[in-house]
Amino acid sequence: MDVRVRQNKREVLRLMDQLEVLSMSVPERRRLLADIGNQTRKKARENIRYQKTVSGESMAPRANSRHKKKLLKKMGKGMAVTVWKDNSHRATVSWKNPGRGQLAFKQANGVGDTWTPQRAAKVYGPKSRNDYKKPATQAQARSLNKEGYRRRVARKRGKGKAVLKRVPAKWIMDNMSKGQAGLILRLMRFKTRHGKQSWEVKPAPRPFLGATPEDADAFLTQMAEDGLKRVRRA
Repeated sequence: MDVRVRQNKREVLRLMDQLEVLSMSVPERRRLLADIGNQTRKKARENIRYQKTVSGESMAPRANSRHKKKLLKKMGKGMAVTVWKDNSHRATVSWKNPGRGQLAFKQANGVGDTWTPQRAAKVYGPKSRNDYKKPATQAQARSLNKEGYRRRVARKRGKGKAVLKRVPAKWIMDNMSKGQAGLILRLMRFKTRHGKQSWEVKPAPRPFLGATPEDADAFLTQMAEDGLKRVRRA
């Protein structure tokens, strides 16, 4: 039986290039890995700039649509390319600041994080007591109405007990302080004056570091060709 294998010309060329890359000296391979790492870092920064994921889709928006700032804006800073000294076939793209690297991992993969009032105060600073005396915000007013807040109002006609009536958001903002509105919300939601003592914040996954199989194929081919040109010129 005659068996014939048809080979794609591009695949053959890539195989030959890869074999030649493997025959490179250690310094040459390390230089090629550094190029690949730098291009990967550049692509990640472009994804952040254009608010795209690795697959080219738009990043999931914030839960609070009022914030218009770009997502992951700080994640493009401090990225470093490391070519491992003990492994001439390995390079990584990471962050100089380990904390930012952990945050980038959580943001990219949608990993939840547990917060406490103490941690929030440490990160964002303790709220000033004067803030509690300011008028209730529109968000607080809407939340109170959503929770079913009612104000006790005397009957206009006749005698009898006062009735509970829903009040407009404007009335809450004009007649309540932030502290009062917050206290009422905590009592309605959690039956306590102190509110939640811990909560989880889970972002939507926004993968920005990496490449699709198609991108990786074209990217590696280009890097191999560039590396081979340098080797052949040497």
